[in-house]
Formats: sequence, C-alpha cells, structure tokens
Amino acid sequence: MEKTLAQRVLWVLWPAFLVAGVAELVFFAAIDPDELHLLGAALDVGRMPIYTLGFVFFWAICAAASALTVFLRQSPFEVNRRPPENEDWPPGSPRRTSGNDVS
Repeated sequence: MEKTLAQRVLWVLWPAFLVAGVAELVFFAAIDPDELHLLGAALDVGRMPIYTLGFVFFWAICAAASALTVFLRQSPFEVNRRPPENEDWPPGSPRRTSGNDVS
C-alpha cells in the first residue's frame, strides 16, 4: 500500500495537535500566563494571546517530533525507491537504451 503525502501530513499533525493540547493544559496548570517574563520584562498582553502562542509553540515542537518519527520509520524500499539507471539494467534488456548487444 502506497502512502500518500496527505496521509503522512495527517500522521504528523493530528497526534501533534492532541499532544500539544495536553502539553498546554499541563504547562498552564502550573504556570500563570500573567507571571511570564520575556528577557526580564513582564509581558503586557492578555491571557488568550499567551495561550494561543503557547499552543502553537507546543504544536510545532510535537509536529517536529512526529515528522522525525515518520521520516525515520521509512523502510529501505521507500528510501531507495527510484527507477534503475540505464547502467543498472543487464545487457540485452529491452529497458536498456544503449548496449543491447549480448555479445
């Protein structure tokens, strides 16, 4: 069964979305967004933008981890899937464009 690009993207983004939601819940259960500081200065934004940025950050981190997993689980056949070069075909093969002589 051949895997399409859309399937692989969904394999990456959907689990990353779910784990990012859990990570955000755990993170913001322990840390109050109003007490966050960036380079020593308090952030003067509301809670919702901080929650949103936190979720996007966690989603990006989880998506990168999932993408690495999908990339590393490829079989050798998938990695090396390329049409054989002309020189890879045996002499006399009809697929070889030159040197069809067996002699």
